[in-house]
Amino acid sequence: MTLRKIAALVALAAVLLMPSYGRAFPWSLDMWIQPSSDPYEKPVLHPQKSVSSKAAPAKNRDETEAIEKSPVPATAASIERGKKLFQYNCVSCHGSGGLGDGLIITKGHGFYPVNLTAPGVVARTDGYLYAYIMYGGKVMMPAYAENMPVQGDAWHIVNYVRNLQEEVVAGSEEKQQNENK
Repeated sequence: MTLRKIAALVALAAVLLMPSYGRAFPWSLDMWIQPSSDPYEKPVLHPQKSVSSKAAPAKNRDETEAIEKSPVPATAASIERGKKLFQYNCVSCHGSGGLGDGLIITKGHGFYPVNLTAPGVVARTDGYLYAYIMYGGKVMMPAYAENMPVQGDAWHIVNYVRNLQEEVVAGSEEKQQNENK
């Protein structure tokens, strides 16, 4: 045996016998076997000071759905924040354009997320969209109140969704004008 092989074996033995390393064995499963939540499981409350647990709206769902217009002005900053939150929380189901074509649908999980640019959704109140984000859907969509780090973040998502809807309407009008020429 060469000196290099002996040194390598001694180093490996030293690493394997270290107490902190031994506790992590089998290291390849540490991240796999851990407490986690399953899809469609009710949201787990986060530890204090990690994510606000006071994000849930104070009003009941019916009163919230009746709110016609978002109390948060649809400024460029609001839409940008809404876009970031949308990308983090909503894209996996609704897709980047809000068309209901996210990763969930391509994986064939047996349900179809709503196309947020469809006329039926456009006709809903801002409060209705906010209520769906905060309280969850009446059938499949989970509540995201615990995922909103700041009070009112769901209104930024509503502003972003309304902006997406306006872009789709403007695009379809432009397409129709080009077809009429």
